[in-house]
Amino acid sequence: MTADTSIGLACRAITKLFSEGRTGVRDIHFEVPYGSVLAVVGGNGAGKTTILNLCLGFLKPDAGDIVIGGVSIRIGPLAVRKRVAYVPEVARLYAHQSALQNIRFFNSLIGERPTDDEILELLGTLDFPLTAAREPASTYSKGMRQKVTIAIGLLKGADVFLLDEPTSGLDPRSRGDFRGIMRRLRANGKAILFSSHDLDSVYEVADRAAVLRSGVIALECSGSSLRGRDVDSLYGERGNG
Repeated sequence: MTADTSIGLACRAITKLFSEGRTGVRDIHFEVPYGSVLAVVGGNGAGKTTILNLCLGFLKPDAGDIVIGGVSIRIGPLAVRKRVAYVPEVARLYAHQSALQNIRFFNSLIGERPTDDEILELLGTLDFPLTAAREPASTYSKGMRQKVTIAIGLLKGADVFLLDEPTSGLDPRSRGDFRGIMRRLRANGKAILFSSHDLDSVYEVADRAAVLRSGVIALECSGSSLRGRDVDSLYGERGNG
């Protein structure tokens, strides 16, 4: 069967079991076309992080498949990872190095050698304060560290972005900035999957939302349809993890 080249990321009947048969996620189906945003929402322990870890190849599914850019993660894990940028909830940078140094280092690992001018131009498009680009990352806010991580992904040519709770812990202005960045990534044809508790960001940014309950998708809907929804009734019974 010919792969659909319009789909950046597809989860096909993914199931992951943990110790003593405990189900992490079960029979997960979704697709994220290029130029679109899917939010995965749910209470603690619902399976959001498990899905991201499966898509990143940090965990192996017990059933089903994950296809990124038309390539199965089972068949071509290295090729898949080159196409993916990951922005964790807490971006990991070398604290003593600047944004420029971190970006140069991480991109050198895959053979990329962006110039300082290229890096600064890109950081500017992400609303990163360029006066801080040569300051140590230990002085950066959470939002600034996330922007550096996104720049690393863009410079390596990633077209699928996975973000874990990207607006958690940000002040209102920084949340607004980050929503704007996700909109620009979508406009530039990136496929974006993000997990979130922040329903405001979901209905403002996501085209679609998948609501997880106890490891299964209980509801898939438009992001805008979650405006004004009560969190407790939406998430139902919450997990313990």
